Amino acid sequence: MNIDLVPCYTDRALFLRLAKDYIETLQKYDKAIVWDEVSMGHTIWNAKFIVEDRTIQGFVISEEVSFVVYDDAMYIEEFYVVPEARKQGVGKQAVKRLLENWNGDVFLYILHGNFEARAFWGAVEQELGWRRIERPEIRQEEGCELRVFAMR
Repeated sequence: MNIDLVPCYTDRALFLRLAKDYIETLQKYDKAIVWDEVSMGHTIWNAKFIVEDRTIQGFVISEEVSFVVYDDAMYIEEFYVVPEARKQGVGKQAVKRLLENWNGDVFLYILHGNFEARAFWGAVEQELGWRRIERPEIRQEEGCELRVFAMR
């Protein structure tokens, strides 16, 4: 399996279509989440398509975050794999590709009730040998579970 991460600004229309599908998926867990094309359009600069053998299978939005006292951390803001590509290793390979040159901490939020995402990130944590840590400077989001991992 060959996974690449390609900047989403290369195809804005496709990114917005995938992002809308993603938001509709999240609405199963939190009805307060709404589709906002303008907001999603602004995230395109931090977004990358997940490409498997020239087929777009989803996207990831991430950014490096600096804290005054602590080391930098990678924030995985959004992570979406199309339903037909799930449970085939695409997501795990995309995470590996995203973080292949990163040696700091990683954090993300998982909506309460999104058991599929909890299982996925648990499997990633186990397979990649991450360990959970406490980072008090990262605030908890309401309705979400915060997960912080040390990769080193």
